[in-house]
Amino acid sequence: MSLSSLTSRLKPTFRVPATRGRMGTTKYYTATLPFGAVVKLFTFDPDQMLELTPENRSQRALNTRRIPEIASYVLDHEDYIFSAITVSVDSDEVAFEPVEPEADIGELVLPLEAKYVINDGQHRVAGISEALRRDSALAEDTISVVVLPDGGLERSQQIFSDLNRTVHKTSKSLDILFDHRLPINRITMACVEEVPLFKDRIDKERVSLSVRSARFATLSGLQQANVQLLGNLPENLPESEVEEMRSLAVDFWVRLTDLVVPWRDILEGDTKPQHARQVYVSSYALSLWALGFAGAAARAAYDGSTRSWFEVLDGLSGIDWRKTNRDWQGICMAETEVVTRAPTRRATARYIMWKLGLETERPATVIAEDRFARASERGAARAAR
Repeated sequence: MSLSSLTSRLKPTFRVPATRGRMGTTKYYTATLPFGAVVKLFTFDPDQMLELTPENRSQRALNTRRIPEIASYVLDHEDYIFSAITVSVDSDEVAFEPVEPEADIGELVLPLEAKYVINDGQHRVAGISEALRRDSALAEDTISVVVLPDGGLERSQQIFSDLNRTVHKTSKSLDILFDHRLPINRITMACVEEVPLFKDRIDKERVSLSVRSARFATLSGLQQANVQLLGNLPENLPESEVEEMRSLAVDFWVRLTDLVVPWRDILEGDTKPQHARQVYVSSYALSLWALGFAGAAARAAYDGSTRSWFEVLDGLSGIDWRKTNRDWQGICMAETEVVTRAPTRRATARYIMWKLGLETERPATVIAEDRFARASERGAARAAR
């Protein structure tokens, strides 16, 4: 036996049941490792990574703000779940011992001192490490790990690129649709089902509507409006309070259907949403957000008052929502263009509050003069075509 072979055998290792597979020319092994082993085997120094130039890294820089979020997700949910993490290691460092010759089931031998590169899942590993720091009992929980025999930095970079090439982040609307834990999501879905104006008129996949879309709004737009109306509801909100907030939100949007032009016409089929967007600012997500914000202000102003805050909302019927209303210029419009940004959402909300008597002064314009100039130039260009 050679000295190098003997030295290799004397290195401390971690043995785990695994399967062997192949994708094209890429060999890989799949194993299930306890959290305690994961954080000991797959360590990395985020500060050292930042010292490297981008071309000398095998992974993106760690976003440390995500670590406590992931740790809290693990600690707060008994039914938490993670997808597999992917790591690479020098091929001569890892060994696979099949249960019988040529079998793809066996035991994977992982050296404890080898240099592992986390190609996919560095934030999960960091979050797991933080969760273990808070609760050591999680050490026996397990996660699937895909181990790839590595070919150095260039190969690790290619693995990272390939793993992320076909990944497509789900839209905010789909996240809301599929995440049943958050009370605000459940309340928003209740609004979709129980508010006649929203029924079958909410786009549950996209985050923005095309000009010709027959939908009234997106699910993400409605959810953001509900956040303004109800505030940031904690995930552990008692069910009785969730039901109270659900009822409030549904009643709010039902009432607004009769107050905001042309929502009643859309409900009754006299006006199509895509046509309403051509004429009214009330058919944009920015107005939903602003109405939710103004609704919350009315609730706060008339809490405990003999006058119902719902009565305050009656003033919405006196607002001219047409784009031709010059009041919108500088608030949420630049010439013929509706401008959707954080400042214009807030300005629109303050304008609505002013019209409802909740603000004493008319809000100042927030759209810069150069934006008006660009809008005018675009309008002139369209007219010239």
